Amino acid sequence: MLTPHYAWTDRADGDRGGDRSATEPPWTWLHQVHGAHVVVVREPGEHAGADADAAVTATPGCYLAVRTADCAPVVLFGDGAVGLAHAGWRGLLAGVVERTIEAMRALGAAPTHAVIGPCIRPGCYEFDGPELQDLAARFGPEVRGTTTWGTPALDLPGAARAALGAAGVGAIADPSGCTACDLRWYSHRARGEPERFATLAWLEEQ
Repeated sequence: MLTPHYAWTDRADGDRGGDRSATEPPWTWLHQVHGAHVVVVREPGEHAGADADAAVTATPGCYLAVRTADCAPVVLFGDGAVGLAHAGWRGLLAGVVERTIEAMRALGAAPTHAVIGPCIRPGCYEFDGPELQDLAARFGPEVRGTTTWGTPALDLPGAARAALGAAGVGAIADPSGCTACDLRWYSHRARGEPERFATLAWLEEQ
């Protein structure tokens, strides 16, 4: 039996950005480009450094990783597979969540539930213009929010939830906080921090 696991680092673990190949085990770190390309990982470390924003695996012992500092890390769980996506607003518009789900289905393990990790929340995410209109047209008007100071905002995790739900993922957990408000995590938008924290996903034999 394969059991999925996930974890995210925080500030106490240090900066997880940059090229980790010399300092970490053979994990699949991605060169994230805010797109929708997904890699399928069949052995530890495969596709490390690839231009991609999501990875999936059905092989135990393959650690998938994405790095964020406001974008939403999304972990997807299927029967015998796990997926991990880096979902900023550009990636969401490009369809990164949907492509990750398609890749898991191609492995014979359609995702049944998902977890959204630490990311910026609408109260802190001032966002307007044609991009917000495009996101609302695609994911629904609920992705429009308001900052705590009264300006238009994007509900980034709300857009991720909408993408997941529309693709058939019914159980969605969102247990973490806002990267802009919670100093456990880095925030590029709120504090201009160059560092990143990591979200990891993997399978273990039980």
